[in-house]
Amino acid sequence: KFEAALMTTHLFQQVFQSKIKTRTITKYRSSASGLTVTHIDTPGPIVKGYFALATEESSNDGLPHTLEHLIFLGSDSYPYKGILDLAANRCLAQGTNAWTSIDHTCYTVDTAGCEGFLILLPIYLDHIFFPTLSDEAFKTEVHHINGKGDDAGVVYCEMQAMENCAFRREKHALQNTVFKNDCGYKWETGGIMKNLRTSCSNEKVQAYHKKYYRPENVNVIICGDIEINKVFDVLKSVDESLANCQYGPYEKPWTGKVDYFDANHTKEVEFPAKNEDNGRVTVTWKGPSICDIKGQEAHSILWNYMIKTSVAPLMKALVDVPEPYCSSICCSSMDYPTTLMKIIFNGVKAGKHDKLRDVAFQTMKDMLKQNMDMARIKNQIKNRMNNLSGQLENNPSELLAELVILDDLYGGENQSYLTSFMKIFNVLKDLKEENSSFWKNILSYYIDQPNVTINCIPSAQFMSDLEETEKLRIKEQQNQLGISGMAECERILNECTEFNEKNLDKVEKVIANLPTPELGDCMNFHQLNTKVEVIEGMFIHEIESEFVRFYFSFDTESLTNDEKSLLGLYSSMFCDTDLLHGGQKISCEDAILLKEELLLDAKCYIAGDRTESLAENVILFFKFMVENIDKCQELIKNVICNKIFTVDRVTTAVNKLSSTIEDSLRRAPVVLSQLDIVTKFHGSCKSSRNLFSQSKLLENLRDDIPSLVEKLEGLQKKLFHENKIVLHIVANKSNSGKHFLRNLEDLQKMYHLSKANIPSALPAHFQRKGFGTNNIIKVVNTDESSYLRISLPVELPYGHCDLLPVMLFAEYLGQCEGPFWKQIRGQGFAYCYNLYNSSASGFICFHLGRASNVSQAFIIAKQTVEDIISEGKLDETQIQTAKGALICGLIQKYETPSSSAFSNIVNIHRGLP
Repeated sequence: KFEAALMTTHLFQQVFQSKIKTRTITKYRSSASGLTVTHIDTPGPIVKGYFALATEESSNDGLPHTLEHLIFLGSDSYPYKGILDLAANRCLAQGTNAWTSIDHTCYTVDTAGCEGFLILLPIYLDHIFFPTLSDEAFKTEVHHINGKGDDAGVVYCEMQAMENCAFRREKHALQNTVFKNDCGYKWETGGIMKNLRTSCSNEKVQAYHKKYYRPENVNVIICGDIEINKVFDVLKSVDESLANCQYGPYEKPWTGKVDYFDANHTKEVEFPAKNEDNGRVTVTWKGPSICDIKGQEAHSILWNYMIKTSVAPLMKALVDVPEPYCSSICCSSMDYPTTLMKIIFNGVKAGKHDKLRDVAFQTMKDMLKQNMDMARIKNQIKNRMNNLSGQLENNPSELLAELVILDDLYGGENQSYLTSFMKIFNVLKDLKEENSSFWKNILSYYIDQPNVTINCIPSAQFMSDLEETEKLRIKEQQNQLGISGMAECERILNECTEFNEKNLDKVEKVIANLPTPELGDCMNFHQLNTKVEVIEGMFIHEIESEFVRFYFSFDTESLTNDEKSLLGLYSSMFCDTDLLHGGQKISCEDAILLKEELLLDAKCYIAGDRTESLAENVILFFKFMVENIDKCQELIKNVICNKIFTVDRVTTAVNKLSSTIEDSLRRAPVVLSQLDIVTKFHGSCKSSRNLFSQSKLLENLRDDIPSLVEKLEGLQKKLFHENKIVLHIVANKSNSGKHFLRNLEDLQKMYHLSKANIPSALPAHFQRKGFGTNNIIKVVNTDESSYLRISLPVELPYGHCDLLPVMLFAEYLGQCEGPFWKQIRGQGFAYCYNLYNSSASGFICFHLGRASNVSQAFIIAKQTVEDIISEGKLDETQIQTAKGALICGLIQKYETPSSSAFSNIVNIHRGLP
């Protein structure tokens, strides 16, 4: 009765409830304002907010995206730039965030515990519904011309780094071909640089907000352990304010007609690249309706059957051949009212774009004449079910929030999308019963129906032309402005910055008066029981889970640098070789089929792939159902110890890895990280595996594959037959009585586990040889933005008394609306920045990314730190907010059962309790 009375008081009525496994989704709607609140019950210490609304664009001005940025710069009740992020940190969050998609905008926040979330929620919603949207904020945040005549602004920096990359240019070509009419799906919601400079305006942004940011169009999605009545309580004043607003008639977005392509199209798009060897091809078809869950699942399963692993027909025809057409194939679904199914061919060799398409379609036609491997299709369905279960266990918030957003967009008043998806496990069971004809009918659809092919071609000339065109444009802009015009731009920018930063004393008072969330039992941590070394070389971590996870850890101290350099190739072939299994040799194809049947996941992590704390270890990860333990034990042992390397498989692996490396080195952030490794980590796994040396190594090894086979065999023997191995088992405590946990001695003998020394996160042999001062490396690449990283060797091992103060100071400088945020991002010098300590590698690092003026950004950062040191004091309010952000970051490592267990594994290797 009390709950019913409270519901009536707050005018929120339940309009939908459904359950998928152990997760319940409940929707409520206010009868006063029309605001929707959705609660997704997910256990754990983190409460997540996704505040989503449908947004539709009608030009390339980027209004949804520019408005998303401006929302954070003050509201009617809190008219102070930066107060939202500082309040978030005070409430045990790491600031706030948002994304702009083609059909919706979503604002997010994660807090440690529910108390901080409840404090922050009305402040956040005030910013969303009642932002200030000042001209001054638009000038600094979106676009301006600085005193040197250069274009800048936070949004401008962000889009400058993205506009001409391969993915973006391909996306624009696809959108303009797939959609025949001028619907909202056709436009660049982030904005293109030309429009940001010339036609995007604050007046347009304000009108856009008035049209879309209204309560009927907003869903406050909350994931976590939180009492919904407390949510209604804090929303009462917000709901009343919204109900009193005069919005006018509501026109629901995305209800207009959408005309899709109805004939085959092929388009060629260039993207800037110094190396012209590897391109990209995408082929796109219309798929099932968004609410046709069975159709979507069936189409996705069929494509996985055709492209997943080396046994898949398209992989065998296009990748695993002596002269490969591409290096990898993947698929993705684009969720519109009628979905689009896109197949992506990466690393396409020069001149093979058209031939690749011909071979792909011929392979599909040949499949119609052959028997479908129904056992493999059923394995794909089973793995889809298990992966969904894994997502619901380990990452339910992201999955279910996405479903709710799609339902708001396309499910209608009867929540038809959510209603259909909640039955997905039954749908998948039904698909298991479908015969070969069912799957061949789907395959025929993709052969016969119209498609859009985009050939994405790397071009050095296009790269040169872009650079030259931009230089000429800037020069012309500077000439038109003249000295006096640029000085005027500087004056206006300074005035806008001063306006945005006013009333900082009031910000401090508001933040200081906010309640402080409590820590402790209210955090609702997952139950975790680690049995420390129950037997020599073995640890058991008990969590609530449907799955069993094995983590094997191997030290690399005994490996030579040449052997370490082969770890990248070894990792790429981890489950892609012939095997000695059951006392006999089985082919790579049979081994992959066995893996698909028994293992849900199997990965090889090296050189810090999973975490930098284990950068000098090889970590092998296996995930499976407990009922398969007997069969899995032998398979896992043979995958680890008894791979059989052949000339054909190694040749294919070298080709694929070479192409992948080439693609990676086109991205400026990757180049920066690899240069960082080269200059710092001599003699380590990281250094031996850097992409520059790997590229040269693979090129040299191509000429003598038989010798390479011998080296890989020697590496396997040294790692797994002559090494010290530690095993971490992560399993449900209800399984602790199972025979595989009772017979630990047998497990210990099977995997040659050794007590010895646990492979260290910071091994004694690790040295920073060759690292000097003032290393400056300039790289010319295809990115229109600049990137920088500076590293300082500092010994701050885990447990050191100065470690937390250093972490707190880094958080203080880098937090949302902290000193770096205001001086670097706020003035438009760079979109990304980061200052962090790495105890694992022994460095403090400073990073700048997507910078429009990287040198000025660094000068400002340096001056900011020097000013703080010379003044000898810190802002007390921002110290408190930095503490809240740091606490949230530490607790986030224990957000899910499996992440809690992995954090314990890392701590054991760090020598921490």
